[in-house]
Amino acid sequence: MVEPARKQKKSAVKNIVRFPSIKANGGKNILVESILESKYCLHLEFNPDIETYFPQPRRFRIISDLGETEYTPDFEICYSSGIRCYIEIKPRKHINTEHYQQLFSDFDSMLKAQSSNTKFDVIDESFIYEQPKLSNYEKLYQFRKRPTLDMGNLYRCAGTIIGKIQLSDLIIMLDGQATLREIYTWLALGYLQFNINSEPLTMTTEVIFHVK
Repeated sequence: MVEPARKQKKSAVKNIVRFPSIKANGGKNILVESILESKYCLHLEFNPDIETYFPQPRRFRIISDLGETEYTPDFEICYSSGIRCYIEIKPRKHINTEHYQQLFSDFDSMLKAQSSNTKFDVIDESFIYEQPKLSNYEKLYQFRKRPTLDMGNLYRCAGTIIGKIQLSDLIIMLDGQATLREIYTWLALGYLQFNINSEPLTMTTEVIFHVK
């Protein structure tokens, strides 16, 4: 694990949150510096292109026309493609201040000069709290973190259902063959699919098996 560049301590401006990660810290809890950051972790966990990530990964020294400053991004993300991305989480009202605009521009320029495989992005609350995506992530994450998964039973159940079916009807049809927790585990892991980014998960949601 990459040790955080700064120690997380509670203060008047920081609300340290413990997040039960899967992809970070070997599947153990990590500490992040706000509720907003903990919600962002759900996006990272559900993104299939992300292999791992680290909170407060390292401290950078930035030298610009305005002098020298130190900066620690909120996250480092490692993609399966080999791309590495540093992320800053900030409320929108702070992003557009002159100070942060200059800091982020200088940091982005420094990264581009160092490597074409290293990126930088600033994320605000409008992306993190986007609905119904976040609510779906929150509803399903516990089943992703602690899955109830019998692949043999999954294949048997998937073989009896062809095409799309409402979630309520699926639960009724599989009564005795799969528990409700199993079905939600399939949803959380993508073996049972719906449009998780744009459709709220309810009993009337149409789902379809995706088992290779």
